[in-house]
Amino acid sequence: MSRKAEKMDISGHLDAINKAFDSVRIAAFADLTVQLVLADSTKSNIGQEILDDLCIQAANAFECPALHTDNSLIDPPVEAIVMTDKGILLTLRSTEFSPNALIFECDYDINLKDILTMARDTLKKTGAE
Repeated sequence: MSRKAEKMDISGHLDAINKAFDSVRIAAFADLTVQLVLADSTKSNIGQEILDDLCIQAANAFECPALHTDNSLIDPPVEAIVMTDKGILLTLRSTEFSPNALIFECDYDINLKDILTMARDTLKKTGAE
């Protein structure tokens, strides 16, 4: 079987994560540079404006003036966890400077360790690194 055939498309992985965690309301794959959701999986029908807002919030989670200096002591983060009035916004990039990210809107009771593990594995499997 070819490597390409072994890889599930990103939508399939988002669906699998959404199904595995009752606390995940939205799972998305986005390009944070242009703030565009490229694929998503949700438990309810949501509008594009909600996905757009989620992507903007995720991109903003990585914006910090200290991270844009020439300070070699600070590595840009690959994960951002933000508490919101709706729950937890979890964003993962595969590398510090990758524009591609997985974004999750979750209830407060999400098992962060398990979803982070599955999300990191998804980034590796899909080649979205």
